[in-house]
Amino acid sequence: MKKNVFVAILRSPVGSIFPVEGLRAAGGMLSGSDEHGVTVAFVGKGVRCALKGVDLWYAPKFMKLFPDRDGKKFYVEEESLAAERMDPALVAPEFEVVPRERLARMMREADVVLSF
Repeated sequence: MKKNVFVAILRSPVGSIFPVEGLRAAGGMLSGSDEHGVTVAFVGKGVRCALKGVDLWYAPKFMKLFPDRDGKKFYVEEESLAAERMDPALVAPEFEVVPRERLARMMREADVVLSF
C-alpha cells in the first residue's frame, strides 16, 4: 500500500550521522513495489546540510533517487534559516526554501512522519 511519507532532517551535517541515515531511509522508501511518495525537508540545524559548498560526501548517491520538482529535490524551512542567521541565497540550487506553514501542511497530510 502506497504511503505519503514526510522525512525531516533536524541535525547538522557535522558531527552526526543522522542526515546520512535520514536520506538513506528516505531513498529506500522510494524503491520497491509500493513506491511511496517521499518528501524530505531540512529543519532546525538540518538547514546546514542545504548550504552551497557543504561537503555532503554521502548525499549524491541518495539525492539522485529523488524526482525533481521544477529542478528542486528537497525543502528547507525558511524560519530555520533565519534562526540560524543564514541568508536563503546561500542555499544550494536543489533545495527549495519554503515557509514553516507549508511544511506543517505537508506533515499533516503525510501518512508517516519520520525525523532524523
